[in-house]
Amino acid sequence: MKFVAGLVSFVSFIAAAGPAHAYLDPGSVSLWIQGIVAALAGLALTWKHWFWRLRSLFGRNGQRKSKADNPGRNLRPPGNEETPAGE
Repeated sequence: MKFVAGLVSFVSFIAAAGPAHAYLDPGSVSLWIQGIVAALAGLALTWKHWFWRLRSLFGRNGQRKSKADNPGRNLRPPGNEETPAGE
């Protein structure tokens, strides 16, 4: 009920407002654009987070592949081997 009362008062406030005789300067427009881009980025990252969480439910019980399962993934170029600290 509070939501409906708030919505009715908001709509009546907006409907009763007169002309503002104002303009949007470039700073205001860039602020709106920045807010829209930030909202879209937040939505994209939230969707990605929940998508992978949901996908892990239907995957292999959330288990990740070990490095031994995919030996070609962590290859280093020749001549770039690490040596033990004592040598």
